[in-house]
Amino acid sequence: MAVFAGADPEGDQAAWRAARTTFERFAAADQYMFSVPMWNAGIPYILKQFIDVVSQPGMVFSFDPELGYTGLLTGRKAAVVYTSAVYGLGRPPSFGADFQAPYLRDWLNWAGMADVTEIAFRPNLATADAETGRQAAHAAARDAAKIF
Repeated sequence: MAVFAGADPEGDQAAWRAARTTFERFAAADQYMFSVPMWNAGIPYILKQFIDVVSQPGMVFSFDPELGYTGLLTGRKAAVVYTSAVYGLGRPPSFGADFQAPYLRDWLNWAGMADVTEIAFRPNLATADAETGRQAAHAAARDAAKIF
């Protein structure tokens, strides 16, 4: 919270330096590729941890008390491939819910990335042949790569 107030963070400076180094490596790219398997109806914990580490004020976002958040990673592109073995659009609630794509999409937009391409491969591996969905996901990835 010290950073919000314009001060240097207090406490363990080694942890802050590590967060800054991680952010700088991330921010050095103009394009991002995320492969995100569904993990217990959400994203893998290690991706959530990464997001928590780099999402610091003055790095990924700024904050104005009257206007709210502004993403600072503008002008970048992201491609995200979502996979799940059971959840899929149009399946009943007993097959799960999508907390994966909304979470990552919202974070990317919040960080300032408006150009986000999403590809989903979500066959119901318990009951269906995955090959048709795999071919469709591969075709979508090839199409996305042409404009990325």
